[in-house]
Amino acid sequence: MKHARIYFSKTRCMNTIIACFLLFFAGKMSAEKPADSVKQASQKEPGLFTLIVLPDTQGYADVRHKETQKHWPSIGDQRFCFFKQTEWIKENKKKRNIVMTVHVGDITQTQHDEEWDIADTAFKTIDNHVPYILCSGNHDMGYSSEQRETSHSRRSRFGSYFPPSRFMNNPLYESHFGKKKSLHFYKEGEIENYYLFLKVGGMKFLILALEFKPRDQTLAWANKVVSTYSDCRAIVVTHSYLSSKKGELSGADHYKVKGNSGKSVWEKFVSQHKNIFMVLSGHAMENLLISKGEHGNTVNQVQADYWYWDTPNIKAGSGFLRIMTFHPDQNLIEVQTYSPVLDEFLVRSKSNFSLDYVMSGKDGGPSDGTVRRGRHRGLIEPR
Repeated sequence: MKHARIYFSKTRCMNTIIACFLLFFAGKMSAEKPADSVKQASQKEPGLFTLIVLPDTQGYADVRHKETQKHWPSIGDQRFCFFKQTEWIKENKKKRNIVMTVHVGDITQTQHDEEWDIADTAFKTIDNHVPYILCSGNHDMGYSSEQRETSHSRRSRFGSYFPPSRFMNNPLYESHFGKKKSLHFYKEGEIENYYLFLKVGGMKFLILALEFKPRDQTLAWANKVVSTYSDCRAIVVTHSYLSSKKGELSGADHYKVKGNSGKSVWEKFVSQHKNIFMVLSGHAMENLLISKGEHGNTVNQVQADYWYWDTPNIKAGSGFLRIMTFHPDQNLIEVQTYSPVLDEFLVRSKSNFSLDYVMSGKDGGPSDGTVRRGRHRGLIEPR
């Protein structure tokens, strides 16, 4: 009996090892599925379209402060990651029907000219190919070289490198609503707060970019804009909105500039409009918060920021971006996280998931906010 017990233990141990190996192999296989599913969808679904989200790119432009090199001494210059991202967007525009690119802020690290030059070069790649909208992050304004901190003020070179004229004079932005009718700025000559229209798949979208920690007067303007265009499906883009803790709305912070936290932005603005169905943000890790607005509508609040992650595959961001594929026929938004630098997808639950969103029927239709299971790996429960 004693020997029998030993034999059974060895057998169970061997079975466990084999099971672990099979699970690992299955996991490797599942990591390949997102690429396959997107490839098939792009070939078989003529109605789909794609929105690309560029998370914080500060690490790629970090050639002066060199915080990236301090954290990862052997990493070297990372600007090629930024360039690779926009090159990939340009190359995949037709295949994936990319209709818009959104940057969620922290374009630079310390907002010096050398860093803005890198961002300028990256976006010139898609200037005449794919429309894009940018918002400012805390690293894009008021850097104090003495205290080595950002957002001591709202002074920024953002508008010098990306003035409204860069977009207003670009025919690419005229195709949806005619010349000078697609882009609108809160203050003339300033890029920090603006919106544009996008018409695709028989639907009208309003995409609104707001400054870092939007001030009350900014939110008053935003409320008016979204109310005026209540027939449009609205996406809000702002840098700091969710915290890094369980996808909660952000609260008080240490930055010197005054403005509203994510919690206040939700209460004063986002929750008040039935046509807002999504908020895109960066600043702190990745998260998803699904909430009900005052009108019973579902708002998907999606956060992505990879630059400061220290995992085997992610250093300073490693070029990871978000692919948000809209499937109108399925009333589905598929969210994937992909690096054109590594040619890899992240398949964790917060990196790869799908959202039910009603796109058929009347414009501005509600979403039930369900996060799907099934072939779309990853599940995030609504909070």
